[in-house]
Amino acid sequence: MNANSDVDGTVVAKRAPGRPPATHGLDTREVLLRTALDLFAARGYAGLTVGEIARAAGVSVPVIYQRFGNKAGLFVAVAEDVYERGLRQLEAGLSGATSFAEAVDRVLRGFSDLYRMDRRLTAMVLTVLIETDRDEALAAELRPTLRRFRAFFDSIAELAPAELAPDARTRRDLSHALVTMCSGLTSAAVTIDNPADYVGMINVMRAFIHPPHGSR
Repeated sequence: MNANSDVDGTVVAKRAPGRPPATHGLDTREVLLRTALDLFAARGYAGLTVGEIARAAGVSVPVIYQRFGNKAGLFVAVAEDVYERGLRQLEAGLSGATSFAEAVDRVLRGFSDLYRMDRRLTAMVLTVLIETDRDEALAAELRPTLRRFRAFFDSIAELAPAELAPDARTRRDLSHALVTMCSGLTSAAVTIDNPADYVGMINVMRAFIHPPHGSR
């Protein structure tokens, strides 16, 4: 094979005439989303170049620009996909909950399920929180996604009994507290390597909310 220099200086292998590209027969967008999730979750946004992502996905750099515009566009697409998948799982678990304590318990179980399903999801959520805090352009692009995430916790706070949240201001504070709790769970998902330890930690948190009968 010969090699050509790509648009950002990355050396990309030139295929022999008639040879199909690496992504022939695959959905290139899905390949890039999966590959970028692996890399962003592990190394963050600033720690990666477009060329590194392209090499890992087996595509040329121009493909990323064609599909997503630039690295920021790819990061936003990965973040939106992760939040959509995570919220879909949490909302499904919340269906039918009639009390605040039950709703919070189900959310905690949902985070446990997400961790066991794919640790990259919780790692990417943490990455998004870090990167949007220090990059206003990314924050602006992801603001609608983050607002939807927070609205999910607003809906849980609305279930709180009057003695816990007697007015709109207190319910807003309660929603912020729930977001903070779940942000902590995403941090723990990155630092705790043993799934049994993570699930055990969440089960203890659930016991705070639903103590065994006789221990109230």
